[in-house]
Amino acid sequence: MKTTRRNFFKTLGIGIAASATTGTVLSSRRVEAQTLKASATGIFDGGIIQLSQNESGRGPGPNTLAAIREHATKRIGRGYPSDYVNELHETIANEFELAKDNVLLASGSTPLLDGSVRAFCSRTRPLVTAVPSFSTSSSMARNIGAPVREVILDPSMTINLEGMAEQASGAGMIYLCNPNNPSGTVNGPAAIEKFVRQVMRTSPDTIIHIDEAYIDYADPGAMKTALPLVNEFKNVFITRSFSKAHAMAGLRIGYALGHSDTLSAIDSAWGMGDVTMLGAVGALTSFKDKAHIEWERKENAEIKAMVTKTFEDLGYDVPRSHTNHLFVNLKRPAREFREACLREKIAVGRDFPPMENTHCRISLGSREEMTQAIKVFKKVLS
Repeated sequence: MKTTRRNFFKTLGIGIAASATTGTVLSSRRVEAQTLKASATGIFDGGIIQLSQNESGRGPGPNTLAAIREHATKRIGRGYPSDYVNELHETIANEFELAKDNVLLASGSTPLLDGSVRAFCSRTRPLVTAVPSFSTSSSMARNIGAPVREVILDPSMTINLEGMAEQASGAGMIYLCNPNNPSGTVNGPAAIEKFVRQVMRTSPDTIIHIDEAYIDYADPGAMKTALPLVNEFKNVFITRSFSKAHAMAGLRIGYALGHSDTLSAIDSAWGMGDVTMLGAVGALTSFKDKAHIEWERKENAEIKAMVTKTFEDLGYDVPRSHTNHLFVNLKRPAREFREACLREKIAVGRDFPPMENTHCRISLGSREEMTQAIKVFKKVLS
């Protein structure tokens, strides 16, 4: 049975009213960093299943964990510069058949996103971005006083490339998340190439940043890396992360691929941080472990299909996702669903304007976590 607004609030009992009177704001509650004392109990995140930050519920592959343990020795005490970082740099460059100065390492993707906005946007050079999309770049643009030109997703919840191209004239940079976060949708290689060529023809001074953080989760054939366009155009660069399919969010490693002048400008505009010795060991091992990344993609795909079917059987629309999260049209404010789930110890995603009153992003955890979460979703929606 489809839920009515009244029935939906009945699942919350007196909780909504109580939270209003006590000042407790469930939707703002965030999972706290683990402490040594809490870790000893074996209970993580206060017993809450974390489905709100697009992290991997399975963690790094066994080979990666073994490599990190093996290198956790007294050698850590001598790390100026950190061991294995240069090797990681060279390995990534060789994988993509690039020179080392066409690869920029950072402590996660965030410094790369922030640095690119600072390098190429200003009060007179706007940022162009889709909405909803990953908001780090637009947040930095607003912080430095750069205008932000927002282009709403098309009806299929895919980034509107034609609309983005129309907004490119005079822009400092275009941020294009492919696959997109939060919608999970992709733009195929032909569409991306057409878009890049159009922008380079009509606004040749504009930088195009293509964020491929979720590419390892994309269904085979749905998309391809934009690296050929990076090799052709100086003003195009891509970023990737070890935080998603590689499941190393806690070790903070990201990288950019692009022209040396473009990457140098990003590096000069903002601190990239340092990749640590153990982070580099883990990244090296995971980067070479193609079999595990393919297993991770397939495992995520099976879980994604299971959760998607659950929502579709309940009567809700779910755009086809090529990521480790879903963007479900619940036809009600995300906050209501989020608060109801949190009472059942399930934390789902934050608001994504301008769709915060209809859609909710749900990260995909492990098979065991999602089996439990499905029970909660059914409870609060029926």
